[in-house]
Amino acid sequence: MNNISENQVVKLSLRLWGERLKPEEITEAFGFEPSYSYEKGYRKPLPGGRLSAPRELGIWVFQQAIKHSLEDELYSFLNKIKDKDLKCIKGVQIIILDLYLGLSDNDSVLENSYECRIDNNVLLEIAQLGVDFRITVS
Repeated sequence: MNNISENQVVKLSLRLWGERLKPEEITEAFGFEPSYSYEKGYRKPLPGGRLSAPRELGIWVFQQAIKHSLEDELYSFLNKIKDKDLKCIKGVQIIILDLYLGLSDNDSVLENSYECRIDNNVLLEIAQLGVDFRITVS
């Protein structure tokens, strides 16, 4: 795997949504704080003092930046959550493990590309969690 350059952003996040999702209950179940969360109906403050439309679902997100090895950090993250019964957390309807690859920049050339490998053991860990795995590239 290539090292991640300063122009590249690689993030891994676990995202949970639900109409009756209570962020504090998920935080308690996992034993670590989310990067951000809110309940259904949350209205985000907008510039000028206005508020966004109410959110249709609540969300709990834990996000971490990948600094060196995607495979090593993904495996470490999966070990952190593998004993949690994600499907049985009260109020959770949708669960996604998201890998975001922000590789675009004005000077992008093939030599600067980011390459990653996700081996079968890691894919098996994801499958055993029973969650969808999404990869976002921009």
